[in-house]
Formats: sequence, structure tokens, C-alpha cells
Amino acid sequence: MNAVLVLGVVASILSVSFFLYFFIQGMTNLYGDGVAHVNIARKVVDSLDDSLWRRYIQIGSPWLPLQTFLMLPLVTDDRLWRTGAAGSIVSMISFVIAGLSLYLFSKRFYEKAEGRWNEVLPILSFAIFTLNPSVLYMQSTPMTELVFMGALMAAVYLLQRWFSEQTTRRLVAAAAGMTIATLSRYEAWPVAALSVLIVCLASRGGVSVRLKDSGLFAVVAGAGPIYWLWHNWAIYGNALEFLTGPNSARGISLQNRAMLGWSKIFVGSASLDVLILTVAVTVCVGPLVLLLGATGFLKWSISERRSLLDNSPALLLLAPFFFHVLRVYRGEIQVFPLSAFGLHNVRYGLPHLLAVAVFAPASVLIFKGRTRRWATASVCLLISAQYGYLLSEGPSQLAVYQEGYRNGVNSAAARERARVAALLNADPPEPLTLMHSGATGPLVSTSGMRFSQVIHEGTLRWYQLGDVIPPDVRTVIIQEGDPLNLRLRDNPALAHDLTLNFRQRFVVGNIKVFSRERN
Repeated sequence: MNAVLVLGVVASILSVSFFLYFFIQGMTNLYGDGVAHVNIARKVVDSLDDSLWRRYIQIGSPWLPLQTFLMLPLVTDDRLWRTGAAGSIVSMISFVIAGLSLYLFSKRFYEKAEGRWNEVLPILSFAIFTLNPSVLYMQSTPMTELVFMGALMAAVYLLQRWFSEQTTRRLVAAAAGMTIATLSRYEAWPVAALSVLIVCLASRGGVSVRLKDSGLFAVVAGAGPIYWLWHNWAIYGNALEFLTGPNSARGISLQNRAMLGWSKIFVGSASLDVLILTVAVTVCVGPLVLLLGATGFLKWSISERRSLLDNSPALLLLAPFFFHVLRVYRGEIQVFPLSAFGLHNVRYGLPHLLAVAVFAPASVLIFKGRTRRWATASVCLLISAQYGYLLSEGPSQLAVYQEGYRNGVNSAAARERARVAALLNADPPEPLTLMHSGATGPLVSTSGMRFSQVIHEGTLRWYQLGDVIPPDVRTVIIQEGDPLNLRLRDNPALAHDLTLNFRQRFVVGNIKVFSRERN
């Protein structure tokens, strides 16, 4: 039977089995970002406004739209939306794509290995990726990490395939794969830029051929970023809204400077930034597996130093690491992967598993003859021991799970939302509801409401609010400091109307729920 088919079945069984385990345990939809991802897709299909444009702009900024587009057919189902399984399914499919793309890439990467090692080593790469506990958990969630990893690995494989047969069709396919990756996460943007340079250097022919190939690749691969710049300009009047806007990583960091004061020590310190990202990768991948990856990379770099360009697409898998380092250096993101003191964006270390999985098998090529067989067996034992250790205290102790649990379930804000959702489920609010769907957005999916029954910041009626709350609004939900709360503070007439015509149903921490008085 074809190896790709067999490995596809294996990856699918792993994906479904681990999803079912985590889903039954209630562990798949803990990240606040994951809840927001499926809610964005649901807003598109469940919009209070009927126009196609008003539905489209629910995508918003700064999250790139690939995952949202892929979830649209799934979030129409209430259960898939409310449980987050719509996003999990997209992640699971991406997991299988990433695993198979990694295997196919490794087949080309190790094709010069003598004997049957060109068959064994790609399978080892596949196993390092698909058996990693952190990736098996994250592929069960509606987060974007696996969508990015699947798109990136497929794009890099397609580019490597073009190296062996430089046809226009293969070049366009590689560029199309790259532009899809650029719509998954921003880490793919530097990869796409570097790919243009690689195509220019690797293209066989004179200057005109190189310019033609790299120009064609740049046009197709650049379509994703260009579209996203247009998207932000068309909605916000600022093409860089995703980078500089209030909801961008930079904007959120500025808003949370007080809470993130600890992160100042990493701003402008390249050595600390490389260290903290390396620790994040270690936490997700495992120190022994990372060591194998580093050893394999050194072996490959030395043995292939005269033909690095032929396998240069593999180096693209390292680019996201340095992109993350740059963003931490600039203070645009914060990463803190030490469980004893707190976990923040530890999942940023996960995508680098792709590079580790590609290079780690090369470590066995250091040995010759029968010794290589023993080395391969030892590597397999080390990987098994490492992954077993990561799971030794149970899946709930994985750092990528703990990050979601601590920040999305066990934080004070999350507990407040859970209590409000329980009260609203016991006594459902009357529609229409006026609320901001940012911090309190999870209440919609957890309390039985629908976005078609909510006036929120993505609807036209939100911007038409004057000095009175529309008479068909029966419920108002406010969180201290959210945009609706600030709007009421800035508009005394609107606040007076709330006091005059609504009664306060209950208060839970910073969240207040009001109901319209019956005449």
C-alpha cells in the first residue's frame, strides 16, 4: 500500500482519537483566543445585518482570515460553534496535512541517504511530529497554530518540489501554497519574502529567467499580504491596522503595560529574546528532541555545506523563530514559558517542531554501518522517553494546556464570565441584546444567545446609537472598562436612558446585566 496513504490513515486515527479524548474531558475549547476565533466565523454567518459587506467585515483585524474562511461551513451548526469543535476540525485536518507534507518533504530532503535510510528517516520525521503531545493537544483546539503549521509545511514542500523540476506550473503551485500560508499567521510573511530570494538564486538560467521566475513567484505569493493590506484599509481606512491598531499585538501590549511590566526586560535584549524563545520551543518539543534537532542540523550543515542552496527550503522553517525573536525584541509580543511562575504565549514555541522534525533524523547519519541501526534505535527510544515524560503527569499538565486553562478558565475574568453564563442559561435574556463582543463575546456562545440577536461593535446599529437605547433592545450587558461602558460614561444622556428604562438584573464582578422595565 502507498506509504502516503498509510501515514495519512495513521495521522487521521491519531488526530480523531486525541480529539475525542480531549473533547470528552472538556479540554478542547479553553483558550480565549480559540473562543474568539469560532465566534468571528459565527458572526459572519449569523450577522444581524443582511448585506454581504457587513457580514464580511466581521472578520475584522488583526487575526488573518484563513481559519475563519475554513470554519464558515462548520460554524452554522450550533453545537460545532458553541463547543469550538468547528475550529478543532479545521486544526485536525491541518494536522494531517502538516504530517503528510512533512513526510513528503523529508523524502526529498533525505533522498541522497544510502540504502533504505531514505525511507526510514522520513518516517522518523513524521513520527517526531505526529506523536508530539503538545501538537496532539493543540490540533484538538480551535487555535491557529496547526492551521499555520499545515499551510507552511505544504508551501515549503511545494517549493522543494519545484527545485527538482522547475516548471511554471510547479512554481505557481509553490507560490499559491505560500500565499495561503501568509493568510494563516504573520510568521509566514518573512518566509514568503525569503522564498522569493531563494527562487531567484535557485532558478536555472540566465538573469532574465531568474527575474522572470522570482517575479512570478513574488506576484502570486504576495497576493495574500496585499489582500490583507487592502482588507484593513477598506474597513478601517488604515492598511496597517493589523500592526498598529488598538486590537493589534502592539496595541494590546500598550493597553496592558501595567500587567506586562515584567516583559520590559526582554525589549531590546536580543540574547534574552533568543533564550526565552528557545525555552518556549523546549517546553513544547522537549529538550531531548530539540537536542536531536540541533545535532541533526549541524550534521546536515557540515555535510551539505557545498550544496546548501539545493535544500534551502528547509532553512525557511527556521525563519519563524527569528521572526518571533524580533517581535519580542520590539515589545510587540510577550512570551513567558515557565510554568512555575506563569505561562504566556508558550504555544509560540510549537511551530518550530516542524524544523526539529526535519533535521532530527539527520543525527543518525553521523554513524556508519551497523552502528547507525543502533543509533536509530537509540533515537527512537530517546523520543519515546521524552514524549512519555511530557505526558508523565497527565495531558492536563502539558504547558500548552495549562496556558489555556490558567488564562481562559481559571483567571478571575474567565470565572466571572462562567458565572454570568450560568445565570443567563438559568434565566435566558430577552433579545435584542446590546453588548460589546470583545471581552464579553464568549457569553454569546456559552449562554444560548445568537449573534443575530445581538447589537455589537460589528453591526451597523452599534454606530447608530444616539442618546437613547433602541426600544427593541431588551437586555444590556456591560463589563467595566469595555467600549460600551466607556460610551455610557461619555454620553450622559445614553447612561440616563439606561438608568430610566432598565433594571439591573445582577452583577458578577465587573459584569453587569440589565433588563428593560416592562411598561
